Amino acid sequence: MGEWSFLSSLLDKVQSHSSVIGKVWLSVVFIFRIMIIGAGADKVWGDEQSNMICNTKQPGCKNVCYDHAFPISHIRFWVLQIIFVTTPTLVYLGHVLHVIHKENKMREYMKTHSQSNLAKYPKYSDEKGHVELKGNLLGTYITSIFFRIILEIAFIVGQYYLYGFIMDPKVVCSRAPCPFTVECFMSRPTEKTIFILFMLAVSCASLLLNVAELFYLLHFRLKKRSKSLPALSLAIHPHFNSESKA
Repeated sequence: MGEWSFLSSLLDKVQSHSSVIGKVWLSVVFIFRIMIIGAGADKVWGDEQSNMICNTKQPGCKNVCYDHAFPISHIRFWVLQIIFVTTPTLVYLGHVLHVIHKENKMREYMKTHSQSNLAKYPKYSDEKGHVELKGNLLGTYITSIFFRIILEIAFIVGQYYLYGFIMDPKVVCSRAPCPFTVECFMSRPTEKTIFILFMLAVSCASLLLNVAELFYLLHFRLKKRSKSLPALSLAIHPHFNSESKA
């Protein structure tokens, strides 16, 4: 788990700047993906190529058969999935840290200059570093969720086309340097199938959480915008009200 500590610390920082559904999604990523891969999945798979048994002793045949059946191992595929899916969230974290740093400098400037423009007051964060999801920050957050949804779907479809969701215990191969059609057998196929289906269920749960959070934030943004429209129309056309009263 040591190699995941840096990513986990970054995701922990994102959690304080996320919505309620976003906090649940981050917990799913950390507990059911990072911890499962670090603690259990690696031991289940181990070095599956060396544990694969083929009905030939031809040098190099086992290697090409394994490469044909598994262009990338499941563990490395899931690691790539975690990195790619969390990257949009880390981009959002970078935007948040930039906004907090910028508004902290603005507060320091306001302490030394009494004549300051009201338009330059901090509007996203408070003095404790807590941010409010609105404006550009909300737009960045929604964009990050949109890309997370696309990446989740892409990896689920990619896993299906690469090796499916059931571990076939037998691999049939006829590539050179195999002298004939060779049958190779994987170790612990049932146990590996359980892990594959579990990680698929976690991916689907993560996808559903992202979709739910996207619709929640879009509804929140539209509701907030609809409340501000009447006040905006009064400010733009104040003479209509005065004429109606007359």
